[in-house]
Amino acid sequence: MTWLQAVVVFLPFAVLWNYLRRRGAPGFDSINTDISRLPVTFGFAGYVKAFIAWLFLFMRTFAVRPGIYYLGRYEPDAPLLVTGNFYLTLFLLAKKIQGLPVRVLVIDTEGINVWCSSGKGKFSAQEIIDKAKKCNLLREGKKLELVLPKFSLAGVRLSQLRRAGIKPVIGPLYADDVAAFLKSDRLTHRLDDRVRFDLKHRVFTAVPTAVQFFYNFLGVYVIGLGWLEQSVVWIATGLAFLYPVLFPYLPGKLFATKGISLGVTAALVLALWQLVLGQLETGLVLFQAVFTVATAMLVGLSYTGNSPISNYTLVRQEIARFLPVLVLLYLVALLVYILV
Repeated sequence: MTWLQAVVVFLPFAVLWNYLRRRGAPGFDSINTDISRLPVTFGFAGYVKAFIAWLFLFMRTFAVRPGIYYLGRYEPDAPLLVTGNFYLTLFLLAKKIQGLPVRVLVIDTEGINVWCSSGKGKFSAQEIIDKAKKCNLLREGKKLELVLPKFSLAGVRLSQLRRAGIKPVIGPLYADDVAAFLKSDRLTHRLDDRVRFDLKHRVFTAVPTAVQFFYNFLGVYVIGLGWLEQSVVWIATGLAFLYPVLFPYLPGKLFATKGISLGVTAALVLALWQLVLGQLETGLVLFQAVFTVATAMLVGLSYTGNSPISNYTLVRQEIARFLPVLVLLYLVALLVYILV
């Protein structure tokens, strides 16, 4: 790819990226207090919107106005689910429970998915209570049974909900399991549910992660006027995809150490490939090796916020520990590229 070709690819990408980013963290002056059908459709436009929301998963692209909605046929005593207002979350939920009579309380998580917003304090007991009151769901002397997604427990105090007159029921982790859960005779806590994070779920996050790194490093290449090797774009994109896919198999417990192991392996494979092709240049190989390890570590640290298995406190400690190392590695890579 020449620098001019990179510009042609990057410019429309940047326009779309910044348009979607400006849409992020949408504010809503009012909420939907009169129950109406959930504004999610399964036609062409609905799927395109969901696809864009998935491709740019780590940006707050589309959000639904908070309030009270229903799915299937309307029944005033239908089970009441609470979830965030990220469009893709609601799209996937609605698709899995089509036809079932369900009420949905959509709270304002600023367009962030459930597990991220709970970790950031957006999906909270206070937000649930506030929206339930505004939608006239809390009545004197009557408990409100409310189904919580299990991913929300990181940010929701159940005792606070109970004091407000809400009986919380812990629902499934995944939308795939919600229909069977709702069809059971009695809604019981799904405390035994475990985060599967199998290949399907890892690929689901791998593609948006790769898109994110492709855009960022293509931008670095374009802004640098093609001074850097164009291989930085493809190395970063490849690592961003491989890291989530290979996550369980990478040695180490920390996200960053898993990244380092991936980076070292990728650097060796890249050097061996260049040797086989007869294109082995010492300076370039050394630069790519340091850059690959640094970028793999960056992917690892980034993935702490892109996966549902991280711990907020431990993540902060890990970032504080490895960020100086990451900066140093990039500086070394830059010096190698300039001097060798």
